[in-house]
Amino acid sequence: MTGNLLLDSLISLGAIAVMVGFVWRLFGGSGEPVSEGAARDRLAFDEPDFHPAEWLFDADGYAALATDGAGEFAIIIRKGDDLATRRFAADRVDAKMSAETLVLRFGDPGFPPVRLRAPDAADWAQKLRGL
Repeated sequence: MTGNLLLDSLISLGAIAVMVGFVWRLFGGSGEPVSEGAARDRLAFDEPDFHPAEWLFDADGYAALATDGAGEFAIIIRKGDDLATRRFAADRVDAKMSAETLVLRFGDPGFPPVRLRAPDAADWAQKLRGL
């Protein structure tokens, strides 16, 4: 390259940024909102022995939360053009309320915090806290 370490590093970082931007533009679609039908289908496929009794759907279509009524929960979130699920017990998640938004933190760097904005989110926060 140029022989100048700083200039070579900047050129390499610029090339990496261009490649990441290209891949993001090509494959980083926002996907469809998490609809009730899609959430039910995905949950039935990923967790066939989980039978949801109640649902909470995010107003922005980013996620859906389900409970079986016996203390287990499942979250379905949009990941790119697909959906991802996670099944968990109430004591395995940090649930906090912020205005009308339920924020769930799983303590897993591969599964980011999930924000569900819904009118009855406070009721679900209480369910997750076991109150």
